[in-house]
Amino acid sequence: MAKNFIKEKCLYVVLTLFLITCGLIWFSHEQYTNSKELVEEVEYYDSLNRYNKIYYTKAFDILKKENKQLYDSLKQYRDKIDYIVQFYHEKGYNTGKVIIKHDSIHDTITVDKPLVAQTYKYDSEPNDTFQYHLDVNAYMEPNWYSIQAKVKNKFTIVNKEDNGVNHIVIDPSNGGTISDVTVYKKDNQKKSFWDRLSFGPGITAGYDPINRNWGVIVGATASYDLK
Repeated sequence: MAKNFIKEKCLYVVLTLFLITCGLIWFSHEQYTNSKELVEEVEYYDSLNRYNKIYYTKAFDILKKENKQLYDSLKQYRDKIDYIVQFYHEKGYNTGKVIIKHDSIHDTITVDKPLVAQTYKYDSEPNDTFQYHLDVNAYMEPNWYSIQAKVKNKFTIVNKEDNGVNHIVIDPSNGGTISDVTVYKKDNQKKSFWDRLSFGPGITAGYDPINRNWGVIVGATASYDLK
């Protein structure tokens, strides 16, 4: 009777230890996940004015919260996409004031009243590619004007990964400002809770306090991968 009681108590102890172990595994997984989120989406510019961002590999659905327009345009290819980088680049140019030297013939023109020069301002239509503001100072408004512009740039994008932590650097060749960056990198090794949990046979040698002798126990073991 006492022996059955001891066995029953040991069973309760084993179940309690099993539940505590499961709880510790879950708690460790949550702490590991939260510790990753503490350094997620860190953005900064280094001394060379290069854009830097530290982020984690993630599920494609997360893009829906970060950049819905990009998500909607690519969601049909979600299973085929491994890496995405989207950003805006802005570089301003200012010619300053250019003074035009006129010929001396203008000095011989006689007018009834002196002409007063005015500044005429012209702006381009708003767009996402190229914008300009033109100031023309003249005695009368010109009939027309023409602007030809060309902007060239080379971007060097480097992404370094270490155990799921990514560090991307965007370096524009002509400077400028990098903003509104959206980065996605698929985690090809991402595992679910059940994928991380594994079972297998195990052998344990130890002392049996119930039967009061040493022995070998053959059973099953469980392990959980936090990475």
